[in-house]
Amino acid sequence: MRKLKGLMLCVLAGALLLMGASVAAGAPNLVLMHDKGGNPNYVPFFEDLGKQAQAAIGVGFTQSPYPTTDVFQAAVRAALPTSKAPDLFTWWSTYRMKDLIDGGLVADLTDLWDKHKAEYPQGLRDAFTFNGKVYGMADVVEYWGVWYNKDVFAKYNLKVPTTWAEFLNVCDTLKKNNVTPMLESVQQRWPTFILFEEMVARQDPQLYVDLCEGKVKYSDPRVKKAFSVWSDLIAKGYFTDPSTDLFADGPRLFNAGQVAMIPCGSWYLSVLTGGGVSIDKADIFVMPSVNASAGKVVIMEASPIVISAKAPNLASAKKVVDWWMGPTGNAAFAKMLNQYPANAKADSSYLPASKVNFAKTIKSGYRVLNRYWEATPTPICEAAVDEFARFILNPSSLDTVLGNLDKISDSYWAGAKK
Repeated sequence: MRKLKGLMLCVLAGALLLMGASVAAGAPNLVLMHDKGGNPNYVPFFEDLGKQAQAAIGVGFTQSPYPTTDVFQAAVRAALPTSKAPDLFTWWSTYRMKDLIDGGLVADLTDLWDKHKAEYPQGLRDAFTFNGKVYGMADVVEYWGVWYNKDVFAKYNLKVPTTWAEFLNVCDTLKKNNVTPMLESVQQRWPTFILFEEMVARQDPQLYVDLCEGKVKYSDPRVKKAFSVWSDLIAKGYFTDPSTDLFADGPRLFNAGQVAMIPCGSWYLSVLTGGGVSIDKADIFVMPSVNASAGKVVIMEASPIVISAKAPNLASAKKVVDWWMGPTGNAAFAKMLNQYPANAKADSSYLPASKVNFAKTIKSGYRVLNRYWEATPTPICEAAVDEFARFILNPSSLDTVLGNLDKISDSYWAGAKK
């Protein structure tokens, strides 16, 4: 009798296991493609969030990470028109999305943005909007400033600069004490736009906007003036060798006090701490405007998660995004990254003091501008970063660089207006 009961229990247990396996087998296998499989490595974060989504709404996701942006972009573009399109993938906002939208390759998420309308500022929604429809969702929002080594500043009695003259004094003091003031890099191509956008936006924020929108030429005297300020910083030796890598070298040089400041997004804190820098050693400030009349300006970067129009599991993918856009899901991912949640109602008390204070500063009347990488059409930006690199490596090539940038911009806008 005991043997019979034991056998029956085994059969029942086996049946339950089979039922569980059947349910698991019937669950959609959502895939998220992203380019954060290298440095920084977001693989553990996406894995954790996929599990959280599964527990919260019964739908999770696995991931397909790529170590570099260029390889990732090629893979996504090849997959999107096919039946092998990823359900979800990371991308960039505004003009970085436009060609995918024009090609009908991404899903319209206007209904989800309408559902969460009270949780997101209009300006953020606008960065994802084309022809009245909204595409993708904002997982985190970051702002660009200058990370500085607090120990180095204290050693030389330096204070956070609030004017351009004070900023130059900080750089000069550091240089005289054999500390390289700032990191600058041509590695991976895209970092070359960092100082470009800072110089132009801090000369005149509206000039920056008009330049990105093709309303002003790169050879405009005001733009040339911004480049000239940049050239002067290079000539004074305020930057590292351009071969310095933002990710591989930045944390090490910063931690050793060899480089005192690194202009980058507020997300760079995770790169610094991941590279061995104590969280109490780093703080961030907004670079002062070169031209005082430019006012207080800060650059914004919004990172989206996009659903493929041909997503194998479209309904389930939207269910995940709906949860991710909400206060709980949005804060969950942002908390892992120590970044700002895009959802205005999401908890952000977990952030380090440096980032909490940085956000308070920005809310004190700063004009927020879209990052160059997204604010100008992709064909322009992709070619422009190489011209910025040409200038960084040889500032005397400025006139040639500006002429080349005009040709790149004019060619694009002439075609866009047809």
